[in-house]
Amino acid sequence: MELTSIFTEMSWISGALLCLGLLFVIVEVFLPGFGFFGVTGLVSLLAGIIVRIVEGLTIEQSFALILMVLGVIVVGSMLLVFSAKYGLLGKAGLVETKSSLSKNYDKPDKELRKLVGKSGKTISDLNLGGQAKIKGKIYDVQSISSFIARGCNVKVVKIENNTIMVRKWFE
Repeated sequence: MELTSIFTEMSWISGALLCLGLLFVIVEVFLPGFGFFGVTGLVSLLAGIIVRIVEGLTIEQSFALILMVLGVIVVGSMLLVFSAKYGLLGKAGLVETKSSLSKNYDKPDKELRKLVGKSGKTISDLNLGGQAKIKGKIYDVQSISSFIARGCNVKVVKIENNTIMVRKWFE
């Protein structure tokens, strides 16, 4: 069995299909789900292998070609994932490594801290969450206990992760 003849006697059609298929399958590694690139890549790979077999490969050469294609996919995908996580691709902006939360997401906003102890009125039902008007301004609030109906008086008890926590208040 001569492995070099698998590639040296290959037509441009089978070579293009195999290259395009490999490229699309590796691109699919970075895209969520199984979409256009994955399906097109697999179809191109299968078509390239079939065209190459029809061009005159032995059974051993056909199996060798299939194993080589699978090996390139596995090794290429592993290298891309490793590079995306630790190497050059990780620095290129393809992979987001920063959190979308601000650095001080757990520290109350200064404006919100001033609301602790203030009272207001719900403008929507608070089925744990809803809206209330406090000091003339509408805020998204959360009830610390249970349901609070629209139009009830509430008092700001605390600020937790920039969420205004209220309880029913009787004035």
